[in-house]
Amino acid sequence: MLTIDELKVALDADAGLVRAIDGLSTAIRRGETFALVGESGCGKSMTALALMRLLPDNGSVTSGRIDIEGHDVLALPESSMRAVRGGRIGMIFQEPATSLNPVMRVGEQIVEAIEAHTELRGEAARARAIEWLGRVGIPEPQRRIDEYPFRLSGGQKQRVMIAMTLACEPDFLIADEPTTALDVTIQAQILDLLRQLQREQGMGMLLITHDLPWSRAWRSRWR
Repeated sequence: MLTIDELKVALDADAGLVRAIDGLSTAIRRGETFALVGESGCGKSMTALALMRLLPDNGSVTSGRIDIEGHDVLALPESSMRAVRGGRIGMIFQEPATSLNPVMRVGEQIVEAIEAHTELRGEAARARAIEWLGRVGIPEPQRRIDEYPFRLSGGQKQRVMIAMTLACEPDFLIADEPTTALDVTIQAQILDLLRQLQREQGMGMLLITHDLPWSRAWRSRWR
């Protein structure tokens, strides 16, 4: 179980100390989805970054606790946190175009994540990357694995991000606006894909969105 207890995050801004998160508490079990819905600027993405310990330099957790099955994430040294980040908690970032490295082939980026968080190496890691590109619906994964991000559409980049995250088989997934800037048809495909993969993997999921109609569509697919 992923437990958040009275989490508070502050940002040191020019205007003074800003309370970005003020006492958030929730719990997410394996196989369960928790939707965090709110307007832009209300602290949704800041919550995700706090869970991953990726807050900006002017941000800090001022109080609270984040537990994964009894282990306090906030108390871990950075060397141990690297194993949690990606291995135990995966994250699909809001904008795949800026999250993927433009000068690395997509396969290299997926293989790098797999080798960092699993025991697979070399050809075995590449084989898993190809497998996951196929599972997320990338056509001709054996060929597309060697493409650079600029050669992929927005929906394909998002699928690459999903493949990169889920290939490491995390226990929990943070999906931060996973269909931002995608057309309606692709949004529906991404929703169905995430739901299917969640069922297969048994992941707990924190789903972040500002779009209430979108969240209703997501809920209808979960029934």
